[in-house]
Amino acid sequence: MPGSYESWSMRFTVVPTAEAPRIVEARFRDVVLQDAADVEEWARRVDVELTRFGEQVDLLIDLEGLRVQPAASRRFGELRARILADHSRHSARYGPDRWTATSVNTSRVLHGAEANIHPSRQAALEAILEARRAAR
Repeated sequence: MPGSYESWSMRFTVVPTAEAPRIVEARFRDVVLQDAADVEEWARRVDVELTRFGEQVDLLIDLEGLRVQPAASRRFGELRARILADHSRHSARYGPDRWTATSVNTSRVLHGAEANIHPSRQAALEAILEARRAAR
């Protein structure tokens, strides 16, 4: 809902590792995407945050505080795919609710965006490190 954006919290922090490129962890709190307008605002903020790193990064994504409602799912999938293509080399995620997991997996099918969901932060981080090794 317009006006509820003030309660959203999004943090993008570098995960300490000796390897390049950087791994950036995205954490969301109280972000509820109910419609396309919410998704547009979410994407605008995510773009701003990821652009400040100045390069493509590997994304470790905590989905616990991000809720994608069915009415927002289609637009979320489109913008999520674009954001990943623009800003990331690899990504892995953990902690989604049922609806958000469905949206993530649907955008994998429709738009080819990575959708690997892991049972824990550690498993997601290890998936990124494995993707790096496989890409070498």
